[in-house]
Amino acid sequence: MKRRDAMKLFPLSLAGAAGMAKQAVGGEINYLNNPDINAQGLTGSGEPLAVTYSKRARERINWIRENQSDNLLEAAYAIARTVKNGGQCYQRGWDAGHSSADSWPGRNGEPEIFSTNFDINKLKKGDLLLSSADGFEYKPEDLKGAFVIGCPGPWSGDAKYPELLRKTPDDISRFKLRPYADLYIENNATALGGVVYVEGMPAPFGPVSGFTGKTTIWMILADACRILARDGINRPVKGDEPLLKENFDYKNYQGVMTLKVERRSLNKPLMGSYFNELSQQLDMVFAEYGTMKKVASMCVDSLMKHGVIYGTGPLAGEAGGRRSGLCVTESARLNTDEARKNFKGTSNDCAILGVTKPDDPNDLANLDLFRSRGMNVACIGPMTRSIMIPEGRTVQKESDFNLGRMCDTYGLFAIPGFERRICPTSGVLLDHLYWCTMLEVVQQYIERSGGDVPGAYFSQALQDGNEWKLRLYELYMRRP
Repeated sequence: MKRRDAMKLFPLSLAGAAGMAKQAVGGEINYLNNPDINAQGLTGSGEPLAVTYSKRARERINWIRENQSDNLLEAAYAIARTVKNGGQCYQRGWDAGHSSADSWPGRNGEPEIFSTNFDINKLKKGDLLLSSADGFEYKPEDLKGAFVIGCPGPWSGDAKYPELLRKTPDDISRFKLRPYADLYIENNATALGGVVYVEGMPAPFGPVSGFTGKTTIWMILADACRILARDGINRPVKGDEPLLKENFDYKNYQGVMTLKVERRSLNKPLMGSYFNELSQQLDMVFAEYGTMKKVASMCVDSLMKHGVIYGTGPLAGEAGGRRSGLCVTESARLNTDEARKNFKGTSNDCAILGVTKPDDPNDLANLDLFRSRGMNVACIGPMTRSIMIPEGRTVQKESDFNLGRMCDTYGLFAIPGFERRICPTSGVLLDHLYWCTMLEVVQQYIERSGGDVPGAYFSQALQDGNEWKLRLYELYMRRP
């Protein structure tokens, strides 16, 4: 729909939601230090929307680094103390993305510290809970003296602008952890989620909670493992990285360069090193802007044919009904042959594969599926294992476009006593590159459609958010 006609098509209740969004933005301006957030981008400085998103997302993690480092380090000590004393560490709903975190069986670089199989009835004194209370009501008597580390998430009443959350059928604002947490890590999450406003669309584009959540959890785990190792304790590390030997050498696929993996010092905090190395990789995001624009063009080509943009792997959650996400994307959770058999994609559609290692058999099977349907395919994720491009098939070699050459499959840090390197950056980069690309899709769609703006979702956690979501789906996904 044209921007000038947009509000004519929205129910009055949704127009009210838009008004609330603008009120909330007023509270966000000081934080973003931006005098005119609504006019930024298309009618503001003229910078690409992808750049605007990247700047605001990075401002968020920079603020956390500058203002919450003490709390992050204290969280690392609390986790290490719990492990050392024989307690169980649980992670429930730490907001690191839409319906997913940077954790799963076989995740390269993840130390086996947290259990995600959380049952509050089994929680006991001496355990530790890491959570953002998203969609879950905690009561003091249920926590049973466990050490609680919290942060705000868009589905909790701890986020900014809780007055925007729905009251029926549930009062989402009652989902709080801040009053009961032993340690609370502020991340400036808002109930709206997104950080880029475009004229003609009251809902913001570009969520940042996954980006901030992934960054903070790896910063915490880096020092938790360092502290444990200093006390002579280690934990298994997930993944398929070859087991480390002291000063183990890797050679790249041409045999020219050598990467020496050296154990990190146990006497210096690592979270700053993680943040700095991640920041260097984020500095390279727009070295791939030319490719990003091609991926976005591929997506808009599909939209012009009334097709769908599918997201897979870690991006499946981001593509499916995400608050501040695009209503023209859909999740493709294709982890089994049966799921692939039932996939409905056609040649009008395209896919963005989210990968955390270049030669994963499931990702390659999905790539083959998409090719069999005549779909164009891009991938986001690391193309190397310890700077080596694997021999044989990889997703990157066979995709039309790929983003993510600045990150690697494995973790950053070799800790004395730990069998593999810990703390990868691939999940953070996946999230950031995907949303930068989606903002580029918004920009190109506007340009190629003559001014139409693709829909951005308000969450169903917001007042009238579900009505808004369904309305946009009808307007865009089923447009004539």
